[in-house]
Amino acid sequence: MKTNGSVSSVLNDTFRPLLDQVRLCLGLLDNDDQFAWLVFAAPIDDRTWRAGPQSVIDEYGGSYLQAGGTAEKMSVELRRREDDGEYRFYIVGRDHDLAEPITEMIDVQVAHEPRHPAELFTADQAAPVFLHYVEHQTVPVGYTLRLIADV
Repeated sequence: MKTNGSVSSVLNDTFRPLLDQVRLCLGLLDNDDQFAWLVFAAPIDDRTWRAGPQSVIDEYGGSYLQAGGTAEKMSVELRRREDDGEYRFYIVGRDHDLAEPITEMIDVQVAHEPRHPAELFTADQAAPVFLHYVEHQTVPVGYTLRLIADV
């Protein structure tokens, strides 16, 4: 997992169940000292991590789920490699009509990004989405993915 773009540690259940750990990490978001949190899948073995965090990111960090904002109002975004080999970036939302107008904004540091109300989460709402991603490397069925073409 990464916080504010820097590798912070391996996500595990050593101190608390994974869902509680994910909720704790998302609950720390304050759009100041803690403005973004990201998870990606990588093998957890000594050989992989002995090479160092940057080599792990280089090899496995292309696909990820991230949150930005505050614990009370965050955006959840997915970057994944598609079947054609290209990476695509999506905004995750609760089930809604993607044709509905985008009427909200999310602030992450100095960026002000437009979002549909169903694309804004609290830490409690986002935690199960992140846990599902950790376990399956995708978002749960029933969530929408809005493609962002210019990323």
